[in-house]
Amino acid sequence: MKKKPAPPVTASTITPLALFSLSLNTALFGWIFYTREPKTPPPPAPSPSPVLWSRELAPYAALGSFMAENNRISDLKWTPEQFAAFQDGFRSSFEGRGLPLDEPAAKLRDAISAKVQSMLEAERPDPVRDYFRFLREKENVKQLPSGLHYRITEEGTGEPPTAADTVVISYAAGLPEGKTLPALSGTRVKAAVKDLLPGLGEGVQLLRVGGKALIYVPPALSFKPRDWPPQLPRDTPLVFFVELHDIAPAR
Repeated sequence: MKKKPAPPVTASTITPLALFSLSLNTALFGWIFYTREPKTPPPPAPSPSPVLWSRELAPYAALGSFMAENNRISDLKWTPEQFAAFQDGFRSSFEGRGLPLDEPAAKLRDAISAKVQSMLEAERPDPVRDYFRFLREKENVKQLPSGLHYRITEEGTGEPPTAADTVVISYAAGLPEGKTLPALSGTRVKAAVKDLLPGLGEGVQLLRVGGKALIYVPPALSFKPRDWPPQLPRDTPLVFFVELHDIAPAR
């Protein structure tokens, strides 16, 4: 009795996925841990201030330094004149001569707040972003405007398929840290390109008959939120090793 071929990987037919048990945190932190590049060495410490604070005043100086660092003052790249004006305003308030927060000052406050927030967002750990950066920088993987990443491992012949074609493909699916996903894999599966997961369908169109590729599908090109299999960690990339066997052009 012949074994039925696996169904095509679509956003609505792959359920349930009973083999998915690894949580997103465990998966992503595992593979980011050994791929993260070492941070750029910090710049040398500045020369100590010539001011010698007394034991009683030194904590106040340290507190001022802490407040400046905590508010990212050095990252604002102010000119010496701008910083001097800021100090004058600080001193005026301390002396009971606070300045009004007029419209230009309010705009400056909002701009600084937005800039600091942007810096914090950029520094926040993002395992998915770091994973794809590692692929581009270390694994010779290319990126398409859609966010799909791929690497052709074997060139094929002829013309590549279009979104309107039907293809015969073999594909092995997995997670970034290497866990295989048999429920998302298949051998010589015949499927319409438009019915595949968006990222997989886009990747198949990069191949020619006989060609093979590693296709790295970001979450945005994978399952839709309402179709996301409950056993698959949400917002995790999928990796497909795909071979294109044949193309049945649209009639």
